[in-house]
Amino acid sequence: MKVAVIGAGVMGPGIAQIWLMGGHEVVLMDLVQKALEAGKESIYDSLKTMRSMDIIEKDASEYMSSFEITTSLEQAVKGAKLVIEVVPERMDIKKQLYEDLNKLCDEDVIIVSNTSSLPLPEMFPNFRPGKFFVAHFFNPPQIIPLVELVRNEKTDTEAVEWLKNELELCGKTPIVVNGFIKGFLVNRMQLAMTREALYLLDQGIVSAEDLDKTSMAAVGFKSAWQGMFNTMDFVGLDTVAFVNNIIFPDLCNDTTTPKIVTDKVSEGKLGIKTGEGFYKYDQGKGEEVTQKRQTVLLEQLKLWNKYKPCDQ
Repeated sequence: MKVAVIGAGVMGPGIAQIWLMGGHEVVLMDLVQKALEAGKESIYDSLKTMRSMDIIEKDASEYMSSFEITTSLEQAVKGAKLVIEVVPERMDIKKQLYEDLNKLCDEDVIIVSNTSSLPLPEMFPNFRPGKFFVAHFFNPPQIIPLVELVRNEKTDTEAVEWLKNELELCGKTPIVVNGFIKGFLVNRMQLAMTREALYLLDQGIVSAEDLDKTSMAAVGFKSAWQGMFNTMDFVGLDTVAFVNNIIFPDLCNDTTTPKIVTDKVSEGKLGIKTGEGFYKYDQGKGEEVTQKRQTVLLEQLKLWNKYKPCDQ
């Protein structure tokens, strides 16, 4: 089938790569030719790396033979069965794009957005009612298995199930979120843990370095292979209930951004992009840090593909 990905920014090329690896014909569209060329190059480099690590079976050039780039929206969506919107989170841009897609796409075309938190089908209720919903990928999308499919009571169930099945055939692990809750699922879970970590750091109870070690060497180390509810079953629900009653009342329940974060923002310490956040980064090393992260995630993906813990 033909898949059109609209937007060649941070996420678009990686999302396009997913469908190429799934054996589909893919068109990446953007108004900026330079962004398209950069996206094409990043896909090719990523495929070469995956092939060298035996994550994919074919050479990069074989996948790329089913790929094209264009600045024409009409050309991109012509004959496409699935359109994935990956444009900036600006309502004026999205509104114009949806109006154009409505004119150019056949009625049975499924259109999804990669928005990370916006309830777009509710914000644009007259755009493809039932056949427009959210498919939220995670960066880097060609590596991270999970995809959040977010729907409401008006969404076509068959459309969601169809996309879920197609994503599984591409090697992804899709989940369905039944309702446009703020932040969807993953962001809410991450922020719940982050809030407690920021609180403990602000109270001087533990350092940022040790908090990161905790999330990587304990919580994250085990969580990739044993989910929360599976863990509770192993621990024993009686024990879980006992511990919850002790710790829950003591957990942070702040509803605003902690001062430790707002202070850094006001000081211009925004993380890798400014050279300092909670840690300091050597100038020009941002790309090196990102590349190391990608390499580690690819090794994790190899193990994930081998053991498929979600299938147990």
